[in-house]
Amino acid sequence: MSFTEYLKQKLINLQISSNDHKVYTDDAEALIDHVVQELKKKDSTFNDLFDSFNLCGSYLDQVKLDLPDQFDLHMKLKFPFKVTPIAKDSGYVSLCAEYKYISKKEDLQRAALQYWLHSVLKKVFPSDMILRVGGKEYTLSYRPGTFLCAHKIKAVSNKRNLSIDLFSTYEFTGSQWPFTDPPVPQNVRNAYPWLAIDMFDIYEDGTSFIVSAPLWENALIKDNHKLKDVLRLMKGLRDANRTQLPELSSYMMKTVLLHRAATVDWGRDLGELLVEMWSHLVEHLDNGKLEFFLTKNGNLLRRMQPSNRKICLDTAKVLLKSLREAKLANDKFDNMFA
Repeated sequence: MSFTEYLKQKLINLQISSNDHKVYTDDAEALIDHVVQELKKKDSTFNDLFDSFNLCGSYLDQVKLDLPDQFDLHMKLKFPFKVTPIAKDSGYVSLCAEYKYISKKEDLQRAALQYWLHSVLKKVFPSDMILRVGGKEYTLSYRPGTFLCAHKIKAVSNKRNLSIDLFSTYEFTGSQWPFTDPPVPQNVRNAYPWLAIDMFDIYEDGTSFIVSAPLWENALIKDNHKLKDVLRLMKGLRDANRTQLPELSSYMMKTVLLHRAATVDWGRDLGELLVEMWSHLVEHLDNGKLEFFLTKNGNLLRRMQPSNRKICLDTAKVLLKSLREAKLANDKFDNMFA
């Protein structure tokens, strides 16, 4: 078996069956729909502000590897007043609220927004909730995430357990992009919105929201099957060596590929592409810098503890050596992937 044939077989092994995916996502959507309806009943302000939920991350890009039991959802809110995004450090914006009737402008405070959302969710979850979905009885519990930036709902049944993280987001049009033009075609920016996400970062203050445009990024890679296969394989390597690759997120690996999506010949051999992209990951870990894809200059690796980055670098180098040797040997591939 050649190295490329081995990788193709691993891709088959890493795939989640469409039936498993549907069963889990159907249950998660039904549970969240119920919670949303209860939130609307319990709090009139939430009823006015809530717009929609959207799946994000690996589900959106269809590169999810693990059992589909953990979901990240963007909870989109809309305010009844004008909100203008203002660029801060690369990758972050403040949201300036303009209150028409009192002629006042001020930056929205993340802590105040999260305290309000927490109080609304506590109205629905004074204690655990029992729900029956898809013939299964789930016990739902709620707790705020770290620093109140995410709201976590756990759903436990005798057949499966689900974990759902809710992140509050605020949507803007492409014409409201406050930075220099991103490496995304104008037609994509016109067609899809971008988001300001309330997500904690220890390096930012209480008025900073993280910029994200999952639909822009998805449009760039959705038809690039080789890129997505390479990303799946990189995630498989990470998952097989998770304890030795602490804090290495799927989005970090995706960003490595996004930076090269328009310049790499993706028609090349799958094994060559995997080795090349993993070597770029090693370079970023070694340099300690991985720029944000949309805004440049910022550094995703800043979110890693320095000691963990060193561990990741050492492990990634060992794996790169193994990949190169396997590609040359074309016969020894055991224990490389989960």
